[in-house]
Amino acid sequence: LHSFPTRRSSDLGLWEQDESERLRDSKSSDPLSAARPGQLESLMEWGLSFESRPDSRLDALLTFLDEVCRPNGRWSNERVVVFTEYAHTVDWLTRVLTQQGYGDVLAVIQGSTAPEEREYIRAQFTEDPDKEPVRVLLATDAAGEGIDLQTHCHRLVNFDIPFNPSRLEQRIGRIDRYGQTRAPE
Repeated sequence: LHSFPTRRSSDLGLWEQDESERLRDSKSSDPLSAARPGQLESLMEWGLSFESRPDSRLDALLTFLDEVCRPNGRWSNERVVVFTEYAHTVDWLTRVLTQQGYGDVLAVIQGSTAPEEREYIRAQFTEDPDKEPVRVLLATDAAGEGIDLQTHCHRLVNFDIPFNPSRLEQRIGRIDRYGQTRAPE
């Protein structure tokens, strides 16, 4: 058994005050709030300069999608759900996939997608692939709960891994559920 030092109630107020002062001090030194005019714009330009550089995750995603959805340059009936955590990543992937010829077979669900549109996209994605051309569903975690996508899809790509493991389980649960006829990949 370990014994821990006890605090007297008179010490507790002082400890709480010191802690709150340290927290307040750390917030005042936040580099983004202390930025001089033009520094944030420079930082943004610097970050955007990397957008057109090679990205190994993007290369792997494109290779995978081409192998599964467009082998030998012809569209298959296979479907893939691609999850990412951030709306900016969804926008970027949408631009890249459209440039790579996926524009007509791509659907997107994110937080800003209206409920009626989400249902329409879900209906397209779960319809027979011979009737609906959608092959790739790009989504944020807004599509991670309560949407059944397993009807004609057994492949899921996590473009990024969420910090919270239960979110990862929710994503996987979109295709790994009752009614799935193939082993999820």
